[in-house]
Amino acid sequence: MSTNYYVRIANTPDDGEGIHLGQHAAGTFTFRAHPDRNVTDYEAWLNQLDQGEIVAESGYTVTRDEMVAIAAKTPRTPWAECGATHSGGDGYYDLEGRRWLAVDFC
Repeated sequence: MSTNYYVRIANTPDDGEGIHLGQHAAGTFTFRAHPDRNVTDYEAWLNQLDQGEIVAESGYTVTRDEMVAIAAKTPRTPWAECGATHSGGDGYYDLEGRRWLAVDFC
């Protein structure tokens, strides 16, 4: 089972999901990068958590601290072990081993 998380900012339509933050699945969290919004690293990802209401795809609200804790539960892949998968295509790993995708996924 997986859960997608979103931040609903002021201009999110009532029936819209909001900005995709990432997905928790099988014990890991994949971060959603948004290069068009300059969200390509953890600090920028954290900053967007303060821009609106954080919600799970099923509709329940998540606090900022809960969202950070959900993302922190993910085992990290040490940079040295990422090898050729550290970059390329639409996904990458940051220096702390967080997995990022810069495309829509669910």
